[in-house]
Amino acid sequence: MDKLYAIQDVFISVQSALDEVASFGERLKNTFNWTVPFLSWLAIIALCLATLLLYLIPLRYLVLAWGVNKFTKKLRDPYMIDNNELFDFLSRVPSDVQMMQYCELRVDPGQSPNKRRRTNLS
Repeated sequence: MDKLYAIQDVFISVQSALDEVASFGERLKNTFNWTVPFLSWLAIIALCLATLLLYLIPLRYLVLAWGVNKFTKKLRDPYMIDNNELFDFLSRVPSDVQMMQYCELRVDPGQSPNKRRRTNLS
């Protein structure tokens, strides 16, 4: 029975890892499908700025600056919490499952505040 439970735990962990990978792909797809226009504009502007930066500054200098930043980060601020900006950005974009669960609240025309006010005033 212990082996069966161990296999079941492995299957659950593999399934959750595949779910995370699929969700990441869906969020990336929804970024460029303009599901959330503000985030899509933000991604396009960031990509244009990165293109301009790569055009103006040689890649050797950019890799050098990235390496110096990476290896001196703990020396500059030892209590800083690491984060990944790309994953933070993609966590704000809805996946396909979240898009299916999303629905706008509709206002019932019979219960609008203007009609209630008109009936109370007369």
